[in-house]
Amino acid sequence: MPLKSLTIVSFFILSASGLLCGAEPSSENEERIRAYFKRFPQSDTNNDGVLTYTELMAHLKEMRKGRSQDKGNEEDKDDGFKKELDIRYSDKHKRNVLDYYPAKVSDDPSPVYVWFHGGGFSGGDKKSVRKNGGKMIRTYLENGYAVVSCNYPFIDRNNDVLRNGMLDDYVENDYVSKDEPEHKSSRNEYLKIMRHCGRAIQFIRSNAKEWNIDPDKICVGGASAGALISQWLAYSDDLALSDSKDPVSRLSSKAQVAIGHVQPLGTDSLVMKYMDSGEAPLFIYSNAPKKDKIHHPINALMIRDRANELKIPCVAVGGGRNELPVPKEGKSWLSMQLEFCAKQLNLSSPKVD
Repeated sequence: MPLKSLTIVSFFILSASGLLCGAEPSSENEERIRAYFKRFPQSDTNNDGVLTYTELMAHLKEMRKGRSQDKGNEEDKDDGFKKELDIRYSDKHKRNVLDYYPAKVSDDPSPVYVWFHGGGFSGGDKKSVRKNGGKMIRTYLENGYAVVSCNYPFIDRNNDVLRNGMLDDYVENDYVSKDEPEHKSSRNEYLKIMRHCGRAIQFIRSNAKEWNIDPDKICVGGASAGALISQWLAYSDDLALSDSKDPVSRLSSKAQVAIGHVQPLGTDSLVMKYMDSGEAPLFIYSNAPKKDKIHHPINALMIRDRANELKIPCVAVGGGRNELPVPKEGKSWLSMQLEFCAKQLNLSSPKVD
């Protein structure tokens, strides 16, 4: 029985039973539970021959958990990537883990491409880079990079601007963030998450010798929320603490190149305010249309223009649904992104199919 059907069954059981009246429904007094028991006899956990509503719901929960694990395992199988999964970069949160994709064997230390997934700071996962063949990271790997994809803590929903009415304020204010106390408080919660991500960069640098990577050639990219993270890491103050007893904390959290896809709201208040001349080069790709309030193209245009004002090397491209220029014939956003990284890191010209 499909999981969706099971959920519907549980709904009907709850609504049709006498659970709220004090009598727990079971296979002895509810036809639907009886049918479920017949199909899944193992759901009777105490083996007394009677399936209670409590036992049924516990069985449903386990089935959902099993399906979720199976789906995750399938995504990890046969994708052709050599990888080390779920490496912990910090003990401060359960989601502080990353996946490491080693570069092709080389005598010279490899440049690194670090990716932070999108999801509005409330969803998403590091394994999303492998979806649909993982063309982006595959291309980086083929060009001699090591790749790292990171998870990070999700935001407390009480502080999420997308769920507390601030999105409307943002749109009504011509896509400029407000500085009222509640807005500042919300932004501080995002900054806490970004500091976790800074620890990920420090951890990656701490493995430079073991992984044979170049700690001075790190490109950091991300989509949506991940774009804000990558750019904050490039333009905010370094988290390195020179006098720390922790050797990892003494390392830099800064990116040499910042990459942002589908630039979202919060670009002005979480990234642009930290930008200064002489900082990391910036590559932007966004094909979001103007009707996309969260990723309105004005965000990509604003940060591009700010980079140009500060004489920060910047390339910004689109896909035809907004004002950003599209790649020239024979080029793609991915080929341009690889070329940009290679130029800024003084690497040989990349090959992109």
